[in-house]
Amino acid sequence: MPNILFTAEQDQYLQLAQSRAYYKGLREGIKLYAYWQDGVEHVGTTGRRLSEALAEIDQMEYDVYKRFSIHNGVEE
Repeated sequence: MPNILFTAEQDQYLQLAQSRAYYKGLREGIKLYAYWQDGVEHVGTTGRRLSEALAEIDQMEYDVYKRFSIHNGVEE
């Protein structure tokens, strides 16, 4: 099987597409396993609120995009 070489731009696009898919799946997974307690949606066993977990994921994703100088899909 031949080796496929990508340009730097193609490689960056692939990495970004994989990151977007990863964080989208992470958000969906957390939402699927969230539970309600006393009118608040929680995740995990520590009592963390869903909104806190999603905010942390948003920050993690932002930090990844910062490596590529991209924020919300817009290049700087």
